[in-house]
Amino acid sequence: MQVDKLRITRCASLLLAVLLVWAGIGHGYPVGPALSLKELVAQADVIFKGTVVSSRFVEDASFKTFADFAVRETQFRVVSLLQGESSDAIIRFRHYAENPQSRGRMYQPQYYRFEPKRTYIVFAKQPEEAEVYHQLWVNHKTKEDQGVLLCADERLRTATSLKETLWLELSALIHSADRDDVCYGVHQLDQMSGEEYPWGATQDFERSRVLALVRDLARSSDPKIARAAITVIGSHNPYMSDERTEYWLATIGSAEIPGLAKMDVQMKNMGGALYWQDLVTIANSRASAKTRALAIRALGLVREPRLRTALEPWLAHKDAELRAAATVLLADFPGPDARQHLVVLADDPAPAVRACVARAIGFSQQSNSIDLLDHLLVDEDSTVRRMACVSLLSFSPTTPELTRVFQSHLGQAEFKPLFLNALARENPEPYLGALARVVEEKTEPQNWGGGEIPAYTAWKILFSYLQTQSSETLASGQADQYLDALEKVGNYSSSNPRDIYAFYILRGMTDRAKRFREKANRAARYDLDHYFKQVDQNPSHYLR
Repeated sequence: MQVDKLRITRCASLLLAVLLVWAGIGHGYPVGPALSLKELVAQADVIFKGTVVSSRFVEDASFKTFADFAVRETQFRVVSLLQGESSDAIIRFRHYAENPQSRGRMYQPQYYRFEPKRTYIVFAKQPEEAEVYHQLWVNHKTKEDQGVLLCADERLRTATSLKETLWLELSALIHSADRDDVCYGVHQLDQMSGEEYPWGATQDFERSRVLALVRDLARSSDPKIARAAITVIGSHNPYMSDERTEYWLATIGSAEIPGLAKMDVQMKNMGGALYWQDLVTIANSRASAKTRALAIRALGLVREPRLRTALEPWLAHKDAELRAAATVLLADFPGPDARQHLVVLADDPAPAVRACVARAIGFSQQSNSIDLLDHLLVDEDSTVRRMACVSLLSFSPTTPELTRVFQSHLGQAEFKPLFLNALARENPEPYLGALARVVEEKTEPQNWGGGEIPAYTAWKILFSYLQTQSSETLASGQADQYLDALEKVGNYSSSNPRDIYAFYILRGMTDRAKRFREKANRAARYDLDHYFKQVDQNPSHYLR
């Protein structure tokens, strides 16, 4: 199958578009988005609250077979029927479950794990003429446990709507004496009001209502509960997770970072804006350093002017985790004062702090601190060097100081050919030979966070440049070494050899087109000639 303009990525994006998706990339197969409560209700024949009384593996030919999963029948004693008709005191519910003999898997269907004697709300369907109920679908959603909700206990909690009933159940969970139940409830509330990561969550509950409910938990003496609540209050802003650095830089930077999905450039931190004073109090409390640092990061994108004063003691704190968090937050307050702090922190003894200096410069797009990123490119720590690299790549290469930095590090194998591609995108002519070598040798960086394969990026730059050249120049032989490299595109997509062939035809290079077609067909493991035949019918349609 033809894949046009294929994006080649190395890293799993928690934020790539639905259905190829974050979950699709992460799991290696397509995954659909989470369904709203309204959509869930529409698919369910019955919705019940019930307590597990037994569970066993069964044979059921109506379920597809998956090597690492088996069908279980879990029996529930019905506490209450929330939708549908059933007079059964016991409901038999069949679903996928993990196979105890599983040795690792490439695919997982929708599956559930029920704990004995625990109570759940279950959304189920009933096949025609069957005495048992089934799970709603085969393939899991980006909200992987969707279709089942753990309850705190067997108490009857009913409201005027199913949504309010679920709200009461989740409210009971977060006031449980069991820490895991509290964290589960917080996570469910977060996902069901999840504007920050829409493909893995729904918007069934108002975000402000959820924030108000979990607010007090942020001061819990239990660090796991406190951090779960702080994560919700921080609204998953990109300062909270180092793993999201590249994606945020690709979003707010002035240069394209190929192959990285962009986040919402208008992202807001509702919880941080509402409860920034609570977060400051936690950051100044006697809680663990990990909890306090998370509270500081949860202030990202709030940009409340009074936070600038609060930052000062955190930037000088004896604990590196707090210094690192405060350093990232400096991105919200760019200016001479921030620059002075970054100069000092760039030589901090803790690598985590130095890495956050690189993040802060990129997040704030402070071009006057490119010299600090240059300094961090040769840091002794590989993570610091990688953060400096990706921050530099987020700036426009037309910046004179940045051009100098890229040129001075072209030979640094760790990042070759990332800087080459950045320079060549603006002006390819000085770098044609280097681009051709990258394409031919499939050069790959040794310390790279991910994105489009650099050799493929180099190929696209080289091809775009050659399309600007006259037919006379191309026929003269001056460009032969670049055309030779172009033909070594690799197996990125059937559209690439197709477009090369169309380019040759349209430029009157018929002999070269014929040779290339024959060579490409011999190397292909599929019917590549099908696409060449399409070009023969209308070559101008494929010139880019």
